[in-house]
Amino acid sequence: MCDVATVKKIANCLGVSPGQVKLNDEQVVTRISKNKSVNGFASILETLALESTSETALNSKSSREVEAQVYQWIEFAVLYVAPGSKDKYVAKQLLADFNRLFINKSYLVGHFITLADLAVYYAIYNLVKCLTPVEKESYLNLSRWFDHLQQRPEVNQGEPLLNFTTIYLHGWATGTHI
Repeated sequence: MCDVATVKKIANCLGVSPGQVKLNDEQVVTRISKNKSVNGFASILETLALESTSETALNSKSSREVEAQVYQWIEFAVLYVAPGSKDKYVAKQLLADFNRLFINKSYLVGHFITLADLAVYYAIYNLVKCLTPVEKESYLNLSRWFDHLQQRPEVNQGEPLLNFTTIYLHGWATGTHI
């Protein structure tokens, strides 16, 4: 998750050049741009946000409190979400926790998309991609958040959209909206 490809995807989301991104000798993701070297996933994202004028970058640094929360979520994505998504029991708990979190929230921090959402989205992408339709429906709130983000062209970057059709639910929870 905190790899070269993810840094490049997030740089594209923010509309900035990723520069030269590679793993250094210690296998830490490193970005070299304008003869400056930045090490570490969270530090690189912070630098990208400072260089960007995108909506996501501006939302991510709208206040000191928001910046701190965004940074915490990025660190959480790096330290827990990405490694945890490789273990099926931890992954199941992570998905359940995110599903509960999104009961009353549309985004991880505040009311707009931030770098926190991007970091977590890319950290769980492969995990969500492997879910069956019934499993996706058991995480409706997480699925709503994930589908909302993937609909943004700057986020999905040409990847095929994951299917979140709720045909199963429509079969037994029919109703009309006025």
